[in-house]
Amino acid sequence: MTTHLTLIVPFSVPPGADTEGLDEPNGAGGGIAGALLRQLELPALGKLLTRAGTTARERHGAGYDPIALRSLAHERWLAARAGLDTARVPTAPYMRLADHGGADADHDLRSGTDPQSWVCLQPVHIHAARDHLVLMDPALLTLDAAESAALREAIAPLLSDSGIALDAPHPGRWYLPEAVFGPLDATPPLRAAGRNIDVWMQSGPRERDWRRLQNEIQMTWFDHPVNQAREARGALPVNSVWLHGGGALRPVPRLADTVLADDPLLRGLALAGGAECLPLPPSLASLESLASLKAEGSAMALLDACASAYLAEDWGSWIERLHALEADWFAPALAALESGRLQALTLVLGGDDHHAEFTVRRGDLRKFWRGLGMRGDWRALLSDLALAA
Repeated sequence: MTTHLTLIVPFSVPPGADTEGLDEPNGAGGGIAGALLRQLELPALGKLLTRAGTTARERHGAGYDPIALRSLAHERWLAARAGLDTARVPTAPYMRLADHGGADADHDLRSGTDPQSWVCLQPVHIHAARDHLVLMDPALLTLDAAESAALREAIAPLLSDSGIALDAPHPGRWYLPEAVFGPLDATPPLRAAGRNIDVWMQSGPRERDWRRLQNEIQMTWFDHPVNQAREARGALPVNSVWLHGGGALRPVPRLADTVLADDPLLRGLALAGGAECLPLPPSLASLESLASLKAEGSAMALLDACASAYLAEDWGSWIERLHALEADWFAPALAALESGRLQALTLVLGGDDHHAEFTVRRGDLRKFWRGLGMRGDWRALLSDLALAA
């Protein structure tokens, strides 16, 4: 078993707790966060959190504006670990690196810089609500290669007229040089998903040029045969594109000896840092059986099972997925610490606006007093994390 395991769990902190009811039994608090926390049964995660040593928590200060916080909490944590800009996280060049399977890593990183900066152009579905437009979770599209190629072919004249050459290594993620529209303040789709897009639209000196192209693409795809076929089978049509993640590829340190993730950003960072990069296994038991893991090394895994349910506000499924993570990852991690097969575990939990990091070492499990009183109330701890940072 690896010596130090890091588990990154986005969307694992309940949303928008309020301050009412924090004196209720178990300290779970009121509002939606309190109601959700009271339904969670996570004894292993609870013990790990309450036995952890000094924690690191992202804080933004009183009166911060969540709308100005465009990146995702776990992306900022990863950027900080990789020595990248956390205010404007350059996700696109690392996602592109992962989508190309790391093929460009040696050339781009030997020189210390990518020859150009990249931005991700992502096909999306925008839903028309009663009085506003809502960006849907891109994971709902499941765009296949043939559909992706047909949609790109339809907009090829528009791109050619604008001098844009797309790089499309993945059906659902396309890339273009950032210089086409210049640096834009942009939001990843998962940050804006489920919300009124007006406040999350890209902004910058050339935002009008970008929106003009976006509108032309939307009109071209309206009633496109791909979308007709998708609607006929009950799938969401691909009716727009979303630009995000601009930046240049830079050398980064190795985040862990082995990285296990399906997330393209983390995979790209792993490839750029020279880590071994493997798909996410279904459970910690599967991880322990991987012969390629170094017995004395470190491993990092991104567990994104909660994301879709969180974005859809399907709280019953969200609770079920956290319970599944408890069974497949948290409880086995606790058992591995107790048996000595694991020496340290770091948990990175993320919510809407901020993240918190907890590290528990094997010796911390013997500090039973940390589990007493309010210090040992993991529901109160998660309720506090759900509050504005």
